[in-house]
Amino acid sequence: MAKSYLPLFRPGDTVTFGVSAAVAAGQAVEVSATVDMAVAPAGAASAKYVGVAGHDAAVGDKLTVEVGKPIHELKASGAITRGQRLETAAAGTVRTLATGTAVFVALTSAADGALVRAIQL
Repeated sequence: MAKSYLPLFRPGDTVTFGVSAAVAAGQAVEVSATVDMAVAPAGAASAKYVGVAGHDAAVGDKLTVEVGKPIHELKASGAITRGQRLETAAAGTVRTLATGTAVFVALTSAADGALVRAIQL
């Protein structure tokens, strides 16, 4: 039987993230530098932007984020650290941006061959 694939979340979905720095409703948020599947207020010209905070949240809270791009679970080629921009690699895997075009931002860290959650750019 043929397999099929769906992203973990689709554009327009709300996604629950952890909070590593206090966030206010309506703020743009980016991938946390310290915690998988967590966010913090986005910095200037952030390359790790995820979406917009749906409500106020303190450190350690859960936060609903409005995302505009799909979130996927993909196989890592080489070690990946949350917040890194990713490009495609051999055999349909993804790796840390080296020479290609950034197509994802990692939401989680992953070892070589493991699954990594990433938001599409």
